[in-house]
Amino acid sequence: MANVQQTQSFYALTLTPPSAPSCSITCNAIPGLKTQDQQIFEARGQRIYLHRIIENEDRSEVKISTVLDQDVFGIIRGVTAFRIPGTATDQLVVSSDSGRMSMLNYDAEKNAFRRVHLETFGKSGVRRTVPGQYVASDPRGRCLMLASTEKNKVVYMVNREPDSTIRISSPHEANQWASLCFGICALDTGWEHPIFAALEVDYSEAEADSSGIEYERREKHLVYYTVDLGLNHVIKSWSDTVDYSANKIFGVPGGQDGPSGVLVCCEGRIYYRHDKAEGLSVPIPRRSGPTEDPERKRIIVSGCLHLSKARHEFFFLLQTEDGDVFKLTLDMAEDAQGRRTSQPVRINLKYYETFPVAKTMLLIRKGYIYIASEHGDSKLYHVNDLAEDMDFEPHNNFSSDDVSPDPADAYTPTFFKPRGLMFTSLATTQPSLHPLMKTKVDNLTGEDAPQIYAIQGSGANSRFKTLRHGLEVQEIVSSPLGNIPFDNLWSLRHRASDDYHSYLLLSSAYGDKTIVLSIGDEVETMEDSPFLTNRATVTAQTMGDATLVQVHARGVLSILESGDVNEWPSPAHRTIVAGSANSRQLLLGLSSSELAFFFMGDDGVLNQLEEMPEMSGKITALAVGATPPGQLQAKFAVVGCDDCTIRVMSIELDSPLEPKSVQALSAMPTSIEVVSMRDPSSGTLTNYVHIGLQSGLYLRATIDEVTGELGEVRTKFLGARPTRLFPVDVPNQAQQADDSASSSSAILAASSRPWLGYNHPVSNLYTLAPLVTSQLEAARPFASEHLRGLCAVQGGNLLIFGVEGVEGGLLSSKDIPLRYTPRSMSRNPWLPVWYVAQSEGNTLSEGTKKGLLEGGAAAKKEEEGQNGAEVKMEDSAEGEMSPTELEKHLGLSRAPGHWASCVQVIDPTAEEPVCTLELGENEAALCCAAVPFESKEWDIYLAVGTGQHLRPGEPMVGEKPKGFVHIYRISEEGRKIELVHKTPFPTPIYALHPFHGRLAIGVGNELFIYDLGLKSLLRKSRGTVVPNLITSIDSRANRLICADISESLTFIVFKPAHNRLIPFVDDTIPRWSTALSVLDYETAAGADKFGNLFVLRVPEQASKESDEEGVGGYISNERSYLNGTPYRLDLRAHVFTNDIPTSIQRTPLVPGGQDVLFFSGLQGTLGILIPFVSREDVEFFASLEMQVRAEEPPLAGRDHLMFKGYYVPLKGVVDGDLCERFLRLGTDAKVRVAAELEREVREVERKVLEVRGRVAW
Repeated sequence: MANVQQTQSFYALTLTPPSAPSCSITCNAIPGLKTQDQQIFEARGQRIYLHRIIENEDRSEVKISTVLDQDVFGIIRGVTAFRIPGTATDQLVVSSDSGRMSMLNYDAEKNAFRRVHLETFGKSGVRRTVPGQYVASDPRGRCLMLASTEKNKVVYMVNREPDSTIRISSPHEANQWASLCFGICALDTGWEHPIFAALEVDYSEAEADSSGIEYERREKHLVYYTVDLGLNHVIKSWSDTVDYSANKIFGVPGGQDGPSGVLVCCEGRIYYRHDKAEGLSVPIPRRSGPTEDPERKRIIVSGCLHLSKARHEFFFLLQTEDGDVFKLTLDMAEDAQGRRTSQPVRINLKYYETFPVAKTMLLIRKGYIYIASEHGDSKLYHVNDLAEDMDFEPHNNFSSDDVSPDPADAYTPTFFKPRGLMFTSLATTQPSLHPLMKTKVDNLTGEDAPQIYAIQGSGANSRFKTLRHGLEVQEIVSSPLGNIPFDNLWSLRHRASDDYHSYLLLSSAYGDKTIVLSIGDEVETMEDSPFLTNRATVTAQTMGDATLVQVHARGVLSILESGDVNEWPSPAHRTIVAGSANSRQLLLGLSSSELAFFFMGDDGVLNQLEEMPEMSGKITALAVGATPPGQLQAKFAVVGCDDCTIRVMSIELDSPLEPKSVQALSAMPTSIEVVSMRDPSSGTLTNYVHIGLQSGLYLRATIDEVTGELGEVRTKFLGARPTRLFPVDVPNQAQQADDSASSSSAILAASSRPWLGYNHPVSNLYTLAPLVTSQLEAARPFASEHLRGLCAVQGGNLLIFGVEGVEGGLLSSKDIPLRYTPRSMSRNPWLPVWYVAQSEGNTLSEGTKKGLLEGGAAAKKEEEGQNGAEVKMEDSAEGEMSPTELEKHLGLSRAPGHWASCVQVIDPTAEEPVCTLELGENEAALCCAAVPFESKEWDIYLAVGTGQHLRPGEPMVGEKPKGFVHIYRISEEGRKIELVHKTPFPTPIYALHPFHGRLAIGVGNELFIYDLGLKSLLRKSRGTVVPNLITSIDSRANRLICADISESLTFIVFKPAHNRLIPFVDDTIPRWSTALSVLDYETAAGADKFGNLFVLRVPEQASKESDEEGVGGYISNERSYLNGTPYRLDLRAHVFTNDIPTSIQRTPLVPGGQDVLFFSGLQGTLGILIPFVSREDVEFFASLEMQVRAEEPPLAGRDHLMFKGYYVPLKGVVDGDLCERFLRLGTDAKVRVAAELEREVREVERKVLEVRGRVAW
């Protein structure tokens, strides 16, 4: 019997925040930057980001650098930015579920958002009558409007006071009873009264009419709301009927720059509307091609405006749901003198490019287009051409001539020919994880840490991802070193003031030799070097101004700038076993456990200290701190001995080699480094001692500058091999706008895999992350005129590499492309192979597409015979992309009512799927499972559940959807599958699960257990177990746990002797389940589509009764309670994640770490719930959470406790993300919080960091 403790608490942490953008805008929020240097203010889930585009002079290297990200602990509904006249930077406005409008400024000194105003206008929560769903600001920065989806709108007027403070007015209401709002925008009226436009539907008459006639006559209106700045009120000034399919509006520039008004985007058409001008209309072009439906209308999903105030010109870029982007311009009427008037006479459309479908598309003044992608990676494109030449691709030009502006009038569809990128080029990509369909943590490669396998993406951009904790390594040079194994290397400058390294020394203790390489235009061996090459080097350093020092086992070699060589031989019968040096001091450890200390004079000659103290054990490692800037000597050195101790020694000339402190260790130290790094709390440089132990542990501690005592010891297990440490430099480009980026000190720890310890450029916290590469023997910084990075010995090769993304996330990804949107994946239990079921709705299947293409090719050939020259001219627009590449760029061919589906076999080590089987007959693969069948001697078969003729979101008319279970035989070590048979079912199949050598299938609300037959599956057991529809199944022993689509979890016991399925316990709360995982015999974790994560447990009495032998017991004869099972589950933990969890798993994530509850969300969230093991920790972190909640309220004004308990009150979970906000508090706030906890600030910081580092990253 499992533990039945009545209380269980968890510590919730976010490993990777959601990557799906909800809204984004351009702004100038950072003071001191040029107007052209725009930033991107973006909201993702509950976090807000400030991005900046970094580029070198020739724009050959472009990246998006995250300046700041901050958690607001609320659902962000909308963002906007505006410049108040007379201010230097933009104000950022965030509307959230707090019912408040939050106005923010960027504080460059603290690198944080500072709240300027917090105005309450409604209730909390995402409600249809509470404003904030739509946000728009006046282009002149005078006011802003927040609108709800129904009834309410509020307008705030903003002014700057003489003392530079910002004054905001009370909200002015512009409510319209019984109206639905579909979007708002601000008109550009120059300096006249601001006007806001809205798309509205009045449903008052439709609601009062029960016959439905008024509902069919409903109309959508374009409404103007004018803000009277003099009278301080808002009036409805104009209204006009528009096409009912209108979904988006864009404000047209006004004043001297344009005619003002709005663009109304509808299904199939774009209209221009204004109260002072005639209306215009232009059809949205449709794609031409044999696989395209010529009757399918497009809608505009995103767009952006470019306005040149100097030339008074503007254009729009508008994107359809296919990703096609059109450039829209307006032709203005001219007066008698040939001057442009404010009356538009024509709309021009030109096909521009095809980009990924954007949630938001931003045009940045530097010449870039930012695509905040709705599915997959966000992309930044460089604009090479604005497509101003209308003679280029004339077949892709369209206008509003001869098109009626009346929505009731018919129009002739227009068609264009899509192509690859022509006017833009991809500058950089921002990796994203959304939409994240499923994840599974497993270790298929035998590494010391497991990997996260995920299916992600949509349509042609779907991916199978292998995620690893670590930083990507960019290999620049890899050169073999021969048969002798080298175990250390040093990069030296010829003079201390040089920018680049001149020498590279490689040492081999096995071969007792040293190789010297010169660094110039090339790295090559020096034939006549001044260094000693017939001995292994212990350490090497450039000391003084230009003295090269090489330490070997038998002495010290000093090479002066003049070319003279001084040598100090080691004492008789003693060798040098360890050494370390800085620019002025050299410390050696001898085999006799003695220390030899040298200091360098102004003449560049080393002077030895006569005293040679003896240590308590044999010296295994030592380190000398770097010389502080502006000083001639470091204060301390650290010496490690084989008696598992380290000693801090003074190396100042006033008190040389005087012991300061002793620290006992758990194992023998193998490597020590003293590195000066910036303390994130104080912002000052602090000496840190980094210690590597033989057991694979890594320790980091601070040295007290006065007493030499060690404090704030942090530990981390790195791997099974002894840990070796090497000081390196990493580029810090977070705040650099040029290519001469600064570097910061870091440490590279080499164990069973290499780790990099550095201060994160954004959070400033010390971060320890593995490098995704093979084992490294040694590493050093490398800087030449052409290359800058790290050099290392890796096996028998010399490797020069760079570390990418130190300011980004800590996950590296390897992608394998998939054909359609992935729905489910299953791993072969005996082999490192995955099977992925994929399906795409409203998409042509492969067979149908081939037939259409063959028919189109025949028609094209016939047309070429009649008029070949004209057809070839149009084909040339496709560029050099192959048909496969073009389809991947343009997306899959759409066709209503059709389904495309396949099953692919994925080898994570390969580059492409190793096997693909297409499904026909309009079937869609929905789930899959690799099942060992006992009746087939436990051979593995692949079961795939499908649905036929699915019509999601449509009324059930005609034939009902059916389902099938396909059984595939697996061969060739799991890499090939072939169909054995398929079994029909009355409903689509959404859940499959292997169970006791058979297959458990969820069919509607019934659970079946099947065995494998020759021509179909053989039913063995059946039971009605849930009220509606089974969406997922899991099992433990004889228990099956089923998730219902809307009624949470149900536990079922299987009685094999009587072949019965008996549901015996279910939940008290209706939950729309999306994920399920069994934690132990009596506990399960689940998630629902509203973002809730919960842990449920079987009551002790129900568990005992279900385990009774036979079916004559109490559990099988008990009457149901409230139309459910006899018993109810106990809720042990509940938390709101602000994402839709799609996978849950109990697993460890790091070597030697405890099991955690790992979950992933549709928007790209990766998170964990860590079970507390002591009541003391629960009380400490609960108190810390309460204090931080009071000390730093959420930025957007949402109550944190209500946010985490959105639908059900928070229970049994401490929010680790809020606790980690303690690390970013100011010094005074930290002291106040720590005093309330009766702890020291450093102790609180250590506990907060350790709880994450112990089980995750």
